[in-house]
Amino acid sequence: MSNGFASVITAGDVRCVRMLSENGSVVVFKGQTTDPATQVAFRKVWSKHLMLNLVDQLNLAPDEPVRDYLTIDEGDFVSVGEMIAKRDGFRKQTITAKISGRFLGIYANQLIFETDPIDVETCYAGFPGVVTDVIPGRGAVIETSGSYVRGIWGNGKIGQGILLSVDMTRNDGIFGLDCISMDLAGTVVFANTCLDPAALKTAAKMNPGGLIFGSLPSSLLPLAQEMHFPIIITDWLGVGKISDPIHLALGENIIKFAYLYAAGPGAGVPSRPEIIIPQDEYIPESKNPSKSLVVGAQVRILEGFYGGELGIVTEVKQVSAESGDESEQVVVAIDESTVVTIPINNIEVIHVK
Repeated sequence: MSNGFASVITAGDVRCVRMLSENGSVVVFKGQTTDPATQVAFRKVWSKHLMLNLVDQLNLAPDEPVRDYLTIDEGDFVSVGEMIAKRDGFRKQTITAKISGRFLGIYANQLIFETDPIDVETCYAGFPGVVTDVIPGRGAVIETSGSYVRGIWGNGKIGQGILLSVDMTRNDGIFGLDCISMDLAGTVVFANTCLDPAALKTAAKMNPGGLIFGSLPSSLLPLAQEMHFPIIITDWLGVGKISDPIHLALGENIIKFAYLYAAGPGAGVPSRPEIIIPQDEYIPESKNPSKSLVVGAQVRILEGFYGGELGIVTEVKQVSAESGDESEQVVVAIDESTVVTIPINNIEVIHVK
């Protein structure tokens, strides 16, 4: 049901779109489970360009076209160790990429690549769920069961925590300095409104998971925008109580985990902020690719600093923890100078050589 200002699902299927503002790279797949930090898609710009002379490397005549020997097409992203050209016949020869980059085309019989990408835009799942659909080049649809509220304003942050409420029978449910204690740390708290800028500044020191207000005076929006944790307004700008449908949806989920996706317009994510409260709290399990993983496999890193990058597996190893348990990790070469060791469930096998 809807109150005209915010969309509310008190209990049912929750479907959220996570999409870039422009075409980029999608790094999730249909059926994949997500957690709040799962990277869904990203956009990058390339800071360097380089040329590769295949004429010399393949011992070709100066006027002989190199396109006939290519194994890649314009626009392809290549990773270190991936074959980009080959010559058959008596003098067989194979050329592989020395760095990761994107193949732009051919100029004066030389290959042009762009490399050293800089992140421009990234969107994340923001809550635990399942990818039910992929939007090519833009993002994905993620689904769970539970409660959902879509507000009218968010400060662009993502957060999570156990859902609590201020005492709505006291001081008209206004979030003030008297509402702040150590219990605020890591929790998501909802209230009718906040009138005191000092309350927001003091709350920041407690590192809350987020704040939800039914309303907020426009004079406090600049301060709310600066906060490092998510703040969501559900109903209106000004001063007033949280609407009954939203109060009901949130009130029925006290002490459950709430996930706040407080994005604003132009952030490459929904223009209206979202509150997602899954019916059952769970930890998604990533698919373990160890059965098909071998040294030399081409993989894509799913999450983290190198999320979305392609690389070649150089080693699969068992690592013993202090507890005595062993976990599998994989060493991935992204390019000649970048080699990372990551958990095996943080990669997707592209193909096995």
